[in-house]
Amino acid sequence: MNRPDARELLEIARQTLLQTLLPELPADKRYLTLMVANAMAIAVREYHAGSRADAEEGEHLRALLNDPQLSLELARQHLVAAIREGRFDAGDEQAQLLQVLQQTTLAHLAISNPKALP
Repeated sequence: MNRPDARELLEIARQTLLQTLLPELPADKRYLTLMVANAMAIAVREYHAGSRADAEEGEHLRALLNDPQLSLELARQHLVAAIREGRFDAGDEQAQLLQVLQQTTLAHLAISNPKALP
C-alpha cells in the first residue's frame, strides 16, 4: 500500500495551509484560504464515507421502490417520477419516503457539513 494515500495527502496539505500559510497571509486572503481548507476537509470526508453513503442510499431507494436491480442514478430518477405520480402522498408510503429522505440527508450532511448535524 502506498503511503500517504489521497486522504492523508489532503489532510497534510490542509493542516499546512491552516497552520503555516494562513497566519502569513494578508487579512483579505484569509476568507478564501479558509474556504479552500473547508473544501479540502469535505473532500477528505467524501473520500472516507462517500461511497458508503451512496451505497446505503441505493439500498434504501431500491427497497422503497421495490426494485433491487436499479442503479443509484436510476433509483433517484424513479423516485422523482414516483413522487410526481403521487405514490408517496399519504399513509405508510409517505412515512417510508420521509424516513429514507431523512437517512440520506443525514448521511450526506455528515460529509458536507457535519457541524450542522443534530
